[in-house]
Amino acid sequence: MTSIICYLDFMSPQASLAFERLPGLLRGLSYSVRYKPVLLGSGLQQQELLRLAVACDEAGMPNRYVCGAIFNHVLTCGDEALSAARLAALKAQLAPVQDVAGEHVKQQLTAHTAEAIEIGVAFVPGFVVDGQVVGSLDALTLLQR
Repeated sequence: MTSIICYLDFMSPQASLAFERLPGLLRGLSYSVRYKPVLLGSGLQQQELLRLAVACDEAGMPNRYVCGAIFNHVLTCGDEALSAARLAALKAQLAPVQDVAGEHVKQQLTAHTAEAIEIGVAFVPGFVVDGQVVGSLDALTLLQR
């Protein structure tokens, strides 16, 4: 089974498109996908969405449902996606297992970002397939090989 790590930011239209296309590209193939939110290019306010995603898993790697819910939240709420009321509703829906504002979540997010930078992921979405960085939305077709 081939391992894929997908580094993403929920405010990135490219990451959203890649997230939606990924299942179709991998249909019928033997892959495991892990998602890691990162701070590449994120503004301070947008970090709340990244921390929420990280907080939804003890290891800081949200599942596809969590990532999909956050991408959907951004797409349907538009400019209001970061409002306190909308974020509270999303948080209630996702029921994080860690404290979103807690130090451990911040450390996990920082670690994901440092890891991505260290291996050469410079933008989102970034993919690492069996240790090889394959990059952006345009690189998704490489995942089929």
